[in-house]
Amino acid sequence: MICPRCGSSSVRLSRMRPSDLVRLLLLQRPVRCHVCLHRRFVNVLLALRLRNKRAGGDERRVPS
Repeated sequence: MICPRCGSSSVRLSRMRPSDLVRLLLLQRPVRCHVCLHRRFVNVLLALRLRNKRAGGDERRVPS
């Protein structure tokens, strides 16, 4: 995921605000750029993928 403002690929999940409830009902989740702090909304599935990447990778991976 790339920030549209600065072009950085360092993006994280942003905190939910009460005003984000409508967007959540539309299956959108806020993310924030680490570099320029730009906050935007992405599809929930993209946000979950971002969270999984941050948590250590694919959960389906079999430990060796």
